[in-house]
Amino acid sequence: MNVLARSLAIALLSLAVLPGRVLAQNHPENDPENCSDIWKEVGLPKTPGEDITTVCHLGYITGNNNSRKAPSWVIEKLTPALVKGKATRENQSFSEDDKVPAKGRATTADYDGNGLGFDQGHNAAAADFSGKQEFLDDTFFLSNSVPQVGVGFNRSIWRTLETRLRGLVGDNRSEIYVITGSIFQDGKPIKIRNDICRSELEIPVVKPASICPENHGKKNAQCESGVAVPAAMFKVVYNPKTKSAFSVLLQNESHTGNYKNGVEYIRAHNVGLATIEDLSGLKFFPDFPLRKQRVMRSACVEVLSH
Repeated sequence: MNVLARSLAIALLSLAVLPGRVLAQNHPENDPENCSDIWKEVGLPKTPGEDITTVCHLGYITGNNNSRKAPSWVIEKLTPALVKGKATRENQSFSEDDKVPAKGRATTADYDGNGLGFDQGHNAAAADFSGKQEFLDDTFFLSNSVPQVGVGFNRSIWRTLETRLRGLVGDNRSEIYVITGSIFQDGKPIKIRNDICRSELEIPVVKPASICPENHGKKNAQCESGVAVPAAMFKVVYNPKTKSAFSVLLQNESHTGNYKNGVEYIRAHNVGLATIEDLSGLKFFPDFPLRKQRVMRSACVEVLSH
């Protein structure tokens, strides 16, 4: 689906659902209510103090952090009909998202030829929408992408995690909500101790802290206004049947040689929801009753247990 067709599809949806609504960014896609079926059950993460632009896409909604030129979070609702099919990503390439303000928009020039080993890493994975070609095509926007280490991360253990999540949906014939996002460091290493799931992780300072045309191939060159490089990536997975969520946190680095069994390695990176909130500054499930929120933050739900 091309950009014009995508815009028309969501514009028609907005007219049918919320006629006459005034939008902050003057695009129907910027109003979360126009894709509330994707996120309503889990709510939109709260992002205190951050400049966030929301953009509705066909199968997901992104919360683009305009100061970092990267999404703080992306929510998708995975269903059996979406995750299995014959849609293909052949001949696809990422595009700038014109529904994000220019000041907060990543560009293809920021990534192209960076020479630093970073992929344009999906948050909502393309293969999550193998059942609908137009939905899969719509994942190739930079508002759904962050710089991910390619070899040993995006193309290996992160892909394994994505595949296993699709397996949960297909094997159990059930729906799940997946919230994907980034942990940014601001120049300080991160040590995780006393996590409710007993995980102990160390995340060194990433270099470079951002990518832009000026530092391609030069780790020490500074970017005036580049795309922030996450120190780690997370997925929070909510099962509406069990009304529980598990969380995974993986460093944005090569994990090659660190494991023999990918599933067991992912389970070793199981962390509590409270840890993700502390590191990201986000607050998840804000519309849940306060008692339910406290229970979810104080529980360790086993990874891939749904």
